[in-house]
Amino acid sequence: MKDIFQQVLHWEKQGKEFAIATVVDTWRSAPRSVGSSMIIDSKMNIVGSVSGGCVEGAVIKVAQEVIKDQVAVRKKYGVSNEDAWSAGLSCGGAIEVFTYPFFNVSSDLVQMEIWKELSMSLTNNRPCLLATRISNDAPHLLLSHEGELTGSTDGFPPKTRLNKILASGKSSIVRYRDRAFFIHVFPANDHLLIIGASHISVPLVQLAGIHGFDITIVDPRGVFADSLGAICAPDKLLTSWPAEVLPNLKLDSNVYAVTLTHDPKIDDQALKILLDSEVSYIGALGSTRTHTKRMKRLQEAGIDAREIERIYAPVGLNISAGSPDEIALSIMAQIIQVKNARLSSD
Repeated sequence: MKDIFQQVLHWEKQGKEFAIATVVDTWRSAPRSVGSSMIIDSKMNIVGSVSGGCVEGAVIKVAQEVIKDQVAVRKKYGVSNEDAWSAGLSCGGAIEVFTYPFFNVSSDLVQMEIWKELSMSLTNNRPCLLATRISNDAPHLLLSHEGELTGSTDGFPPKTRLNKILASGKSSIVRYRDRAFFIHVFPANDHLLIIGASHISVPLVQLAGIHGFDITIVDPRGVFADSLGAICAPDKLLTSWPAEVLPNLKLDSNVYAVTLTHDPKIDDQALKILLDSEVSYIGALGSTRTHTKRMKRLQEAGIDAREIERIYAPVGLNISAGSPDEIALSIMAQIIQVKNARLSSD
């Protein structure tokens, strides 16, 4: 739901009646992952997707019934499903979609509080978990990153179990006391940290934004940073030396960092801090020859050779990139490759 959250807020402020359809399970080569969502109003306007266009038509029909009757519906769509065939699902996979009325915040104080807390968590990029019982009335329970519960806990899985699911970062169906629940986990956004406001930074910022990354650029060279800020819009643009700002940033496993200045005074300073952190990815621009010199400098600075091996250099997947746009694409592709490998191994 994160990718459509701003539209959810917009419809909620307009007082629209609408339904939320969410992929709660998948089989084989499903077109979209668990947690993918779309919203549908009574006039069949939609935002988001549950299948990339394959079964949206069938889900829209179900959503109209859900809005009218205020009763949630759970339905599986696969290649043998008549509605799916008519919509063109031919990928060989299957998805299960749970469609329920949007929180009735106007008449239910509990749901109003859940929606308020969910909105605050997502707006402020704080991890949280929304547990929904897969039933006609689809009651919800929200667990915040701080461990606070909002909503009635009656009949829901215990907090200890929900905490473990939140920590895993993976949405799924769970069973508890012969009842099924969809646990929708909203992890914190991934964070792209760029050292250097270079010609590659602009397309890299654009690509990172498309893929839902928060973006911070650090460059003490004011003229470069100011020029970049006029072209693209990272979330943060810090015109200080890496040694001044990186220690104050949260350098955890959600962070993917890349150095782009070609200036050892800036890049090496950043790399020394990044190599001593838990960031999931460290990329460095430069040729093989440049990186060999870089490794020698870092070793002379006392950094272990095994730690230096964490650096992806020359940065990016090998797609024979030449232009700034192509180099940015190769970097973003490598970051996503590392990210997906990390998530699948968790």
